[in-house]
Parts: sequence; C-alpha cells; structure tokens
Amino acid sequence: MKVTRHTQRLFRLQQAVFYALLIAVVILLAKVSVETNKQFDWTANARHTLSDTSRELLSGIDNTIQIQVFISPDDQYHAAVIELLERYQRHTDKLNISYIDPAFSPDLVRSLNIQQQGEMVVSQGKQQQHVFDLSEQSLTNALITVSRQKQQWLVFIEGHGERSLFEQTNFSLSTWAQQLQSQGFQLHAHNLTQSPTLPENTAVLVIASPTRNWLPGEVDIVKDYLEKGGNLLWLAEPDQTDSLAALSESLGIEFIDGTVMDPNTAMLGIDDPRFVLISDYANHPVGVATASVSLMVEATAIQQTNPDNSVGWQYLNLLNSQPDAWVESNALTPDNLSMQRYDAGADVSGPFSLGYVMTRTSDTDQPPQRIALIGDGDFVSDAYIGNAANLDLAMALVNWLSNDDKLITIPVKTSVGTQLSLTKTQSIILGLGFLVMFPLLLLVTGLGIWWRRRRR
Repeated sequence: MKVTRHTQRLFRLQQAVFYALLIAVVILLAKVSVETNKQFDWTANARHTLSDTSRELLSGIDNTIQIQVFISPDDQYHAAVIELLERYQRHTDKLNISYIDPAFSPDLVRSLNIQQQGEMVVSQGKQQQHVFDLSEQSLTNALITVSRQKQQWLVFIEGHGERSLFEQTNFSLSTWAQQLQSQGFQLHAHNLTQSPTLPENTAVLVIASPTRNWLPGEVDIVKDYLEKGGNLLWLAEPDQTDSLAALSESLGIEFIDGTVMDPNTAMLGIDDPRFVLISDYANHPVGVATASVSLMVEATAIQQTNPDNSVGWQYLNLLNSQPDAWVESNALTPDNLSMQRYDAGADVSGPFSLGYVMTRTSDTDQPPQRIALIGDGDFVSDAYIGNAANLDLAMALVNWLSNDDKLITIPVKTSVGTQLSLTKTQSIILGLGFLVMFPLLLLVTGLGIWWRRRRR
C-alpha cells in the first residue's frame, strides 16, 4: 500500500479522534464513579449489610437523632467508624452525625465521660446512650433506646424467693437484666407487702419462679392489675407454690403436676432428661424471632382450662415439646434420673405446651393486652441463658409484651466459613502441587518455548 500525504492526514485524524473519544470515555467514567455509589455484599451472612430489623427501625424514625463520635482523625478505627455509620445513613436522613477530636474538645469529653477512642454518644432529647464497640447490634440497641416513645418499666415481683435481677448466681437473672437495660428497659424490683401499689408506668409485670407462698392480697393486686389491662410474664416451675392457683385459674390455664422429661437430649450428649429441647414454635413474632432451638431445664407443662374463651382471651400454644416427651409424676433424684421411663398409667405423654401467649383487645384505643406464661425460669437464668437460642427467646418475649413488635430481634453478624480444614492427604497434595508440580510445569513450559525458538 502506497502511503501518501492524504493517507497520513487521515491516519493522524483517526488517531486524534480515537484519543479524543478515549479521553471523553475516561472523563465520563470518572464522573459516573464519583456520583454513583453502588455496593454489593457477597459475604456468606451479609455481615457488611444492615439487618432487616435495623432497616425497619431506621425507616420508622420520625425525629432527628444526634450521634457524636469521639475519635481522632489518625486513629486506626476512624475509617471503620465512618463505614459503619454510612450504612445507617443510606436508609435515613434523621441521623445528625458529628465527628469530634477528643484532643481539641477536653471539656466535652469530661462532661460526657468519654472513656475511649471511637466511643459514640447517641441522644434524642433527654435520652442518651453510649456505644463502645463498632457493631450493628450495639448501635441499633442505642437507637432503639433513645427512640422509644416512652419509658418501658419492667417490674419484677420479689419477696417470695424469686430470681434476683442483680445477684450473680446460677439461679439469678443478672445477664438477662444487662441485656434488657441495653435495649432501654428500666428494671424495678417490687415487694408487694412493702408497697401494695404497682408503679403506674409498668409496661410488663414479671413473676420469676417464686419459691414461697404468696398472700391472698398479693394475688388480688396482680389480678386487679390484669383486669385493668396490664401485661404479664409468668415464669413457672414444677415445684411452684400452690398459692398462685387463683391467678392461673383466672387466666384459664393450669400447670400439669410433674417435671417434663425429654429423651431426645441424649442425642446431643446430655444425659439428664430434664433438659427439654424446643424446636417447634408457633407462627408468632416471638417464634419467628427465635433463631434456633431453645433449651428448657426442669420445666412444667401448661394446658388451657378455658376452651369456651369465656374471659375474652385468645390463646396460642407458643412452645411445643417433642412428641415422645412426657411429664414424670414421680419424685426425681440424681440417683434415679437415668432409670426414668414413660409410664402409661401414671405419666402424661407429649406433645404438650411449655409456653402460652395470650392476647385480649379492648374497646379503647389502647394496644392489646398481652400475657406470656412459660413453664420454666431456668432458661433465662445466668446458668443457661447463653445456651442455644434462650437469649433470643427471652428478649423477643419482653419486646412483644411491651408492644414493641418491630424491635423483637436484632441479629448479631458473625463471620462464617472462614476456616479451611484439610485432611493429611489433601495437605500433601497441595504441598507437592505448589512446591514440585507447579515449578516443574513452569520449567517444562520455558524449555519448550526455548526449544521452539532455537529451531526457527
């Protein structure tokens, strides 16, 4: 082909147009990348994406919430804080976030009692919560606390050997109490003999496994509270005092005498049949919020005695035992536990309920009245609340009883599938592959290329 001046001009023009178009494409791509922020979370459990519960909470925030972040610009966690808060800002414009360098605001640090780098203070009006770790659970809990429209008081009856909120023993409820307080609940232990009037701002009354008799007047106070529309959480036990029979009768339920036995726990390596596995939950917000199996210990079965629903309650069997479970009527001792078997003549066979939820509506604009009766209190005790989904169940119950349905659960994001386990044979194959076969393949390929070039 003969190259003329005309051809050279056309070639230069073609090059000029190509480079102009290339520059235009680069500029457009840069503009799109700056103005467009699209992210994809391909992790196994979406741990870089907010949970549905957090997103629903953010969409329901009506008033502006202040978040003050105390962190130095050069701190190693500065980028992580920004990334976490940006996830929240994508779903609401009601978060007013300010970053404060502690070195330049010593008075504010002292007044708010800031203790560490990266600490966040979440506030709305007079409500204020401190967040110390960079997790969705902690930050969302703080947002829940400050965004509650009213103070939620959980009143725990005491004076009859009930489980303590503050003592740190296997029988006590201190771990559960800390979790409740982290979600904005105010806890109050109340002795009916010392103060026969329940606090007016009681959101939920809790009866937690009493071991001594109640006075008839105390039972009447609780019955009167329920007649006025109060909510109740009742944690019962097989050896529960008979002095509460009048209360259970007024609710249309009764507790079956004896201890629930579950032979299925032996498959999990638990030799004690008094441990009961609960995997069958009702289609109810509490059941949906409970992530997996929950574990009851020395539970009592519950049955309804009001089939005609004469008192206006709607009953739902929330917790169902396994079909081969039974209620043991004989006295149990450590020596005879392994010998216990279902006796068709004396024992009650499963399945049966270990937990009922009850609702009743009124003609007023008040939210529906709610009651939960659980045939075990050990599942929320310090000894067992960390097992299986016991904590999820306990928190869901309280949020439902206090009419905070949308706040029933906040899942914790954890890393999964991050460990690679290899057998000895697989390790040898990988070692030989990378240390011998792969270098040998490169050597053979190089020699082949050299040989072909030499023969040309």
